[in-house]
Amino acid sequence: MIERFYAHNFRCLVNFRLDLGETNVLLGANGSGKSSVLDGLKCIQDLVARGYRINDILAPCDLAAASTEDTLNLGLHINTADGRFEYALWIKGRGAANRMEIRREVLTHNDRSLYRYEDGQVQLYLDDHGELPTLPFGDQQSGIAIWGEENRLFALFRREMANCTIVSPCPPLYAAEAKSEDEYLDRSIRNFAGWYRHAAQENMGAVGSLFDELGDVLPGFQSLNLAESGENSRSLKAIFRDQSGAQTKYGFEQLSDGERALVALYSLVTLSDGSRSLFIDEPDNYLSLREIQPWLVKATECCGSSLDQVVVISHHPVVIDYIAGAKGKWFYRDHGGPSQVSDQPRNVIDGIPLSETVARGWEA
Repeated sequence: MIERFYAHNFRCLVNFRLDLGETNVLLGANGSGKSSVLDGLKCIQDLVARGYRINDILAPCDLAAASTEDTLNLGLHINTADGRFEYALWIKGRGAANRMEIRREVLTHNDRSLYRYEDGQVQLYLDDHGELPTLPFGDQQSGIAIWGEENRLFALFRREMANCTIVSPCPPLYAAEAKSEDEYLDRSIRNFAGWYRHAAQENMGAVGSLFDELGDVLPGFQSLNLAESGENSRSLKAIFRDQSGAQTKYGFEQLSDGERALVALYSLVTLSDGSRSLFIDEPDNYLSLREIQPWLVKATECCGSSLDQVVVISHHPVVIDYIAGAKGKWFYRDHGGPSQVSDQPRNVIDGIPLSETVARGWEA
C-alpha cells in the first residue's frame, strides 16, 4: 500500500506531501492538484515498473510554472508485509537541450540502501544490503527497471509499483476488440477488453461473482463473453435476458456509456488479485446517483481482500457524504499558488450535509 506521496516543483505541487490510508477520497476544486498526484504516481510507475524513458513521461512544462528551479522531485513510501520501501527521484529540466534528465534516484528498504544513482553512476545492493561494484549508467531510464533480477527486494518493489492501477475512466473510448491479453490498463481504460481477457483468465474463480454483482446493478445482465472475431482477436459481448427469459447478445460498443462504466468499475474491484492499489479519477462520471454508492460500498469492502487500497478523486455528492467525512483529503490552491492538502475541510457547517457545504463553496 502506498502510504505517502511527495512532490516538489511538479506542476502545482511544491513541497507537497500526501499521507494515504487504505481508503481515501481526494476532494477540491478543479486545478487544485488532485489529478497531478495521480500523474506523479503514474510517472514513477512508468519509470521503475515499465522501463519508460523519462523524456517519454515528463517534459520541461511539468516543472512548476512560478518557480525558477530547474529540478523536480517525486517520491513515495510503500508499506508491505516484507517491510517499508522509500523511493525518491530528482529530475532536471529546462536545460539548453530542453530535455529531462534523471539526476538522482534512491531506493531504500527499512531505511537501508537498495539502489542509488547519481552523477552517471549506479550503486546496487544485495538483499542483505551488501554493496556491488558501481556501474556507469545513462540519465534517461531507471536502473531499477533493468537490473537486480537476483535481488528479491528489487523484484518486490517493482511488483508493488506494477500492481498500482491508476486510471481516469472514459467509457466512450473503451474498445470492444481484444487483440491481446493486456496485463495493465491504460490511463483512460481504452483497452478494457484486452485487460478483461487477461484478468478473467488469471482470476477465473471471481468471474461468477462479477456477473452476479453486475446482475444486481444492470437489470437483465447475465454474463460477458469474448467471441472470436479474427486471428488472435476477441470481441467483448454482454449477454442480457429479458423478462420472458429470452437472451440478447450485445457488442460491448452497443452498451451505453454508463453501462460500460459499471462493467469496468466492478471488474476492477472484483477481478483484482489481492495485492493491488486502485487510484481512480472520478469513477462517478456517467453514473447516476443510485449507481455510485453500491460501487463505493463494494470497493471499500474489497480493501484488505481483493484490493490493498482504494483512492478516489471525486466531486460527486454521494462520494463526499459516504467517504469524505472520515477519509477525505481536502485540496486547496489559493490564487493560483501551490497546492495544499488537509485531512479536514477548512469549514464545516453544523446541520448541513458535507456535499451541500461543498456545493455552496463554504468548505473553503
